[in-house]
Formats: sequence, structure tokens, C-alpha cells
Amino acid sequence: MKRVAAIVGLLVLAAMLNPVAASSSKGDANYWHPYPWDVAPGDIVIGHNPNSDKFIPGYWTHTGMIAYYDSYYGEWVVIEAWESGIRMVPLSDFLRRYDTVAVLRVATSDSVRYNAVYFAYYQLGKPYDWGWWTKQVYGDSYYCSELVWAAYIAAGGPDIDANPGWSWTYANGVAPQEIYDDGDTYVIYYHSV
Repeated sequence: MKRVAAIVGLLVLAAMLNPVAASSSKGDANYWHPYPWDVAPGDIVIGHNPNSDKFIPGYWTHTGMIAYYDSYYGEWVVIEAWESGIRMVPLSDFLRRYDTVAVLRVATSDSVRYNAVYFAYYQLGKPYDWGWWTKQVYGDSYYCSELVWAAYIAAGGPDIDANPGWSWTYANGVAPQEIYDDGDTYVIYYHSV
């Protein structure tokens, strides 16, 4: 329990030293979704962008992890692997990029969820991994669903890849759809426009 409190304390300190600035979204998407207030650190936010359908297998095209609530901005903060690298953005920025969004909770303990956030936080600034057909827990770069998956593996949580082995659809990678389909995740919020 002391470890969890220390991790939460570090995240709060990091938030005070480096608050999340307003972030612009790529493209012209500006979808509106009701704000999901009933979320917690370690929850996975997932989105569908119709422009990415041809590149990413499955319906879902992007994932991120809810890190903490930023009282200065009055909203939740998401850690995500983006083309520019691993970064933090307001949840509202994430939501407006996708026509359908969901928030998933991983069926595990709060301490595993906090440790997953802690792992993802320490990946901030690393570059984006364009090798979507592979996955690694401890790497120099991550793509979106790889970061979320790796965070839970590193935290001692469940493997949230529904197809952990090689497949024709996903190769050796982990796609957002696989995280959505995994038996260790369940939907706590869903909205489509």
C-alpha cells in the first residue's frame, strides 16, 4: 500500500511540475462525446477513427491510458503513443478525435493499475514505434496499444492481448481491437456519434 501511495504522490508531483497544456488534434475531426467522469487511473481509453480503418486491423484504431486528474485544467489526463512520440494530453483532446470512443477497465487490483500508469509515465518522450507487427515490454519506442499492453505486463497485471501469439491479422503485434476484445478488459463507458 505504501508503494501505491508513493506512485500516486509521484504522479501528483509530476502533474504540478509539468501540467498538461492544451493540445491540438491531428486532422479536422471535432467529434463531441459526453465527458466520462467515472474513470480511474489505469483505465484504457480507446477510439475509432474512420480515416485509420485501412491501416489498422479491427474496428478500434487508437488507445491511451488515463493517468491522473489534473485539477488545474479540470479534467483527466491521458498518456498515449502518438506519431510525435509518447505524450500526455487532456482526455477531451483524445475524445474529439474519434467518432466512437470507449473506456475499458482492466480486471485487476488498483495497485497494478497504478503501477501500469507509473510505467507508462516513465516512457514519456520516447519515439513512436512504427513496427506494428511486433511488440515488446521494455523498448526504446512504443505504438499506442503496445504501450498500454506493455504497461500492464510490466506492472505484473494480466496480458491484455486477446491473441498473444502470432496471427494472420495481427502478426506478433497487439492492436487496439485485441485490447478491446481481451477477456481481462471490460467496457465502463461507450459513446458513438
